[in-house]
Amino acid sequence: MNTIIKKILVPVDFTETSEAATSKAIELATLLSAELYLIHVIEDSLYYGAPFNIVPEGQPAISPSLQEIEGVVKEKMDSVRNEINNKYGIMAHTNITSGRVDTEIIDYAKSEHINLIVMGTHGISGFSEVFVGSNAQRVVTLSEIPVLTMQTAINKGFKKILIPIDNSLHSREKVNIAMKIAELFGSEILVLGLADSHEKKEEDKFKIKLESIEAILNSHNLKFTSTMEHGENLADVALNYAEKNNCDLIVINTGHESRTTGIFMGALAQQIVNHSKTPVLSVRHTQSSFVISTPGSGAS
Repeated sequence: MNTIIKKILVPVDFTETSEAATSKAIELATLLSAELYLIHVIEDSLYYGAPFNIVPEGQPAISPSLQEIEGVVKEKMDSVRNEINNKYGIMAHTNITSGRVDTEIIDYAKSEHINLIVMGTHGISGFSEVFVGSNAQRVVTLSEIPVLTMQTAINKGFKKILIPIDNSLHSREKVNIAMKIAELFGSEILVLGLADSHEKKEEDKFKIKLESIEAILNSHNLKFTSTMEHGENLADVALNYAEKNNCDLIVINTGHESRTTGIFMGALAQQIVNHSKTPVLSVRHTQSSFVISTPGSGAS
């Protein structure tokens, strides 16, 4: 299945991380001549206590009605959309709904035939990571299209792209996506082999896997480095490597386990999505190919 990025969805909650995701989505939409779709999901617990100063100052706080909340949110969403339309010349659409954040995002993405989701994540840890999961993690787990998550704003483009390679059967499928992005932004690719064993037989197998990836990158004349590191917690190894080498994008595979909760997303993918300060592009292994076309170019 070939995917051309022409529709980008951004979940908006008016936080700093949401603004960072919107900025990156604007950059990508400008480069790819894509349309932006902005969605805000209203959750009752999120708005308890009049968060948008609906109640005049000096008066007792009264929880606003859903209609009042929708009115305030609509005003804010319209402002964001108009700025994108007028300042950047990008066609932007808005949608306001209520319910569970992850399912509403996924359902809207399907209904509008979205090609890429870009969303902020606040990161989680401990008990909540195992039993609850963040909205971003749940969207990554459920989504059948690529999801770009980020905690903070990043510089323009992607200068260094990290591809963590573990022993999973589907680990190499993300290489094609990383190559397309590298070609688009003139990026350097950093291939990181993540080995959890020092046994020579296993290491030799791993080196063969890395060499096959290196051959593909060489055939496309892409700038890259390749190395292998060991560790008990491979996610920590990958995240530390990304920070040390100033990577600004990590490309991972997800979805080769259960689609129901983040618990079954895969330990490596789950930890990277939850804890990475570097933006993460998560791609389901079921996608056979992923095509980014620049204006005037044909899909390949």
